[in-house]
Amino acid sequence: MEAISLDQSATVDELVEACIQAFDETGTLKDPSLVRMFLMMHPWYLPSTDMAKKLLLKSQEESCTAELRTRICHLVKYWISEFPAEFNLNPELAEQIKDLKDLLTTEGNERQSQLIDIDSVPSYKWKRQVTQRQPSMSKKRKMSLLFDHLDSSELATHLTYLEYKSFCKILFQDYHSFVMHGCTVDNPILERFITLFNSVSQWIQLMVLSKPTAPQRAAVISHFIRVAQKLLQLQNFNTLMAVVGGLSNSSISRLKDTQSHISNETNKVFNSLIELVTSCGNYSQYRRRFSDCTGFRFPILGVHLKDLIAVHVALSDWADPGKSRVNLAKSQQLYVILQELALIQTTPPSIDANTDLLNLLTVSLDQYHTEEEIYQLSLQKEPRSAKPANSGSAPAPAPKPSMIDEWAASVKPKADPAVINKHIEKMVDSVFKNFDTDGDGHISREEFEIIRNNFPYLSKFGELDKNQ
Repeated sequence: MEAISLDQSATVDELVEACIQAFDETGTLKDPSLVRMFLMMHPWYLPSTDMAKKLLLKSQEESCTAELRTRICHLVKYWISEFPAEFNLNPELAEQIKDLKDLLTTEGNERQSQLIDIDSVPSYKWKRQVTQRQPSMSKKRKMSLLFDHLDSSELATHLTYLEYKSFCKILFQDYHSFVMHGCTVDNPILERFITLFNSVSQWIQLMVLSKPTAPQRAAVISHFIRVAQKLLQLQNFNTLMAVVGGLSNSSISRLKDTQSHISNETNKVFNSLIELVTSCGNYSQYRRRFSDCTGFRFPILGVHLKDLIAVHVALSDWADPGKSRVNLAKSQQLYVILQELALIQTTPPSIDANTDLLNLLTVSLDQYHTEEEIYQLSLQKEPRSAKPANSGSAPAPAPKPSMIDEWAASVKPKADPAVINKHIEKMVDSVFKNFDTDGDGHISREEFEIIRNNFPYLSKFGELDKNQ
């Protein structure tokens, strides 16, 4: 271990040997830094199945002593305990480890075989499912499910719940795939997370633009600025950025009549939030604030994805032209970023979520409009000032993503009909449970208007159907 410094280079075989030697025969690991880094970062240099094959072959070499074989088993045990999802979601890898265990048993090395317990690895298939998981309800609280009436703290809490659950499904492999390809190709979990970020921004714009008068639109903007303040108190910087991005989008910022009804104090709060999450100084204000946080904290994932790509582009994977020696400086820098993201997933927020509100939010956030469609709606609410016919002015340019949400603009939302249908079924159940106030199994005209006015994505339902 001492022979390999993190600012030097080493071959893959040297790193594997160093990881084995990091354990003593009792399984004690004196310094886990290099071992954990290599186990997390090795896919950059060789597939996990090849890594398992190396360990299997090494354990079968004639020169392999009983003590060395025991250390190999301790390394495999540590690998399984620290990265269990990798073994559950990679059947070929799990099978190779089972082969190692069975071989040890067959050869009479029962004590060493017992160190490897692959069967107790829990299922992580939920991490590969794009649909949202439902929360366990320890107790139910009465609340208004109308977004108009919903307390800003409740809305901030439930948005945090949805986004954090989506964030927890992201695995190291998703980041690796993103960095290697520079996009979300064949990476549905990460794509879903970024799409959710974009959907929050779009939903807020539509909530504002669904109101017919400027004072009403201003009230919605002020409400979401309060939501943003609550998100900052929750230390949820990712959703905070989505909210600020939605409110600073050109479709909202151009509404001069609406903006005139927002108080100076509220505008001052909003400007401070914009400064916190903008890209100035490489997001320096956000980075300082985030580093000071303790307990639950939710990062702006786009900033850290940019960091990963910057390191990947700036440094080579290999320290030599022959690609035989790993560049450990790059491994260490990538590991620091990825380790922090992994640790955040282990510190969940203390949130008691309302299932019905989550169902309604999920449907609202799963329906998509283009930037152009939202901008045209903005023009309908407040048309451009008329210009003289001979002014010769050029037409206004198409709306562009703001600096705040530019990082996610390359990911275009995709509507998966199967996913949306599941969400709509749950939403319909929640609607009837909460808005069918007389319990007659039908939605009245008054109840229908309340629902439609609060969920702008449902505006396509122009009228009640025959059986209500």
